Amino acid sequence: MLKKGVDDGVFPGAVLLVGRDGRAIFSETVGTRTVDADEAETQNRMEFDTVFDIASLTTLVVTVPLIMKLVEAGQLALQDKVARYIDGFSVFGKSSITIAHLLTHTSGLPAWHPYYEELLKANAGARMGVLTSKGARDYIYTAIKRCKLEFEPGSTQMYSDVGNILLGYLVELLSGMPLDRCARQYLLHPLGMRNSSFIDLAMIKRRGIHPVRNLIAPTENCAWRGRVLCGEVHDDNAWAMGGIAGHSGLFSTAGDLHLFAAEMLRAAQGSSRLLSRDSVKMLWSGVERSDSVTWQHGWDTPGKENNMLASGLSAQAVGACAFTGCSLWLEPEKHVDIVLMSNRIHPNRSNKKIRTFRPQLHEAVLEALGKL
Repeated sequence: MLKKGVDDGVFPGAVLLVGRDGRAIFSETVGTRTVDADEAETQNRMEFDTVFDIASLTTLVVTVPLIMKLVEAGQLALQDKVARYIDGFSVFGKSSITIAHLLTHTSGLPAWHPYYEELLKANAGARMGVLTSKGARDYIYTAIKRCKLEFEPGSTQMYSDVGNILLGYLVELLSGMPLDRCARQYLLHPLGMRNSSFIDLAMIKRRGIHPVRNLIAPTENCAWRGRVLCGEVHDDNAWAMGGIAGHSGLFSTAGDLHLFAAEMLRAAQGSSRLLSRDSVKMLWSGVERSDSVTWQHGWDTPGKENNMLASGLSAQAVGACAFTGCSLWLEPEKHVDIVLMSNRIHPNRSNKKIRTFRPQLHEAVLEALGKL
């Protein structure tokens, strides 16, 4: 099926890893990292340790666990008002928004806003050099404080990048350190996720330190950035913020996401130092599902929006699908994790074949597991 995915143009290449009881029991790589026919196949082929831009899975893997660690440390409660921690946030009816509203995508905040376009204009004018700087991050945080709601908090569920940006900001405010350093100290290093990191674009600009691009799967040929992106975050707003944000920016491998998934499954059994069983139970439940309500606290469940209803995943399954073509899904009761890494948006985002392919692949994986 993976090879057929390459032949059918679902993606240039992919990595699939299936874990059970904390062990990787199946892994396979297919295709190439790029569509560039000039590169020798041995240099271009997809490898197990290829690094991917995991886009919105950043929230799942970094931002949400860090929020829960703050909760366990007593620095935060899910029912706390966001305005308690962020000065100036309560204007335009936002005073009632809680941390739980952000996690469950019921805050009423916009799904998305092109902050990067506003920063591009500023960068071409009096504030030249603001892109990817701390000033750009501060501009976006201030803009979110001043934004108006799309609906009454708690009344509707709508996935919000804006809410996830705020969650990352809260981690920085309460931990007293940048999000990338907080992630390294409390998540990535303790879990042995050595191939996972944010890529700091400001560091590239200031010091000329570049990532090793032949280890990284490229994403889109971006019109406004004027190049094929490789080793710099694809998400427009995360890029404008310097590559480090609560909603996007982490680069990772299939093996590292499996380490994270296995730890979350252990935490659900009460045998992890990362998070308590109660914390994981809170993340994976508590929101009554419907056709239009699939998100729990930071984790999605199979639904129409993610096209995973026909995937064979159970009603207890949790995970998420990222825009770039990566996904992570867990079956907690079966102690199974399924990691699919691909760069389906290379060379452009118009390729949406993965929406049909991904549920079929997961159904095949689960069918095979059932025969073991």
